[in-house]
Amino acid sequence: MHDPKPLSRDEEWRYAEKALTWYGWGSPVGLGFALVALGVAAVLVRFAVLGI
Repeated sequence: MHDPKPLSRDEEWRYAEKALTWYGWGSPVGLGFALVALGVAAVLVRFAVLGI
């Protein structure tokens, strides 16, 4: 196999920014977690208001 050519500073920055945008609350994992948290909160509010 051959070694890939090293990335320039601008290319490294561009790929780093793309990687960072995948994480956080805007990522699929973050949105999934937020959806589950909202569902659990809704169930807890229902139990608090209506009882079991």
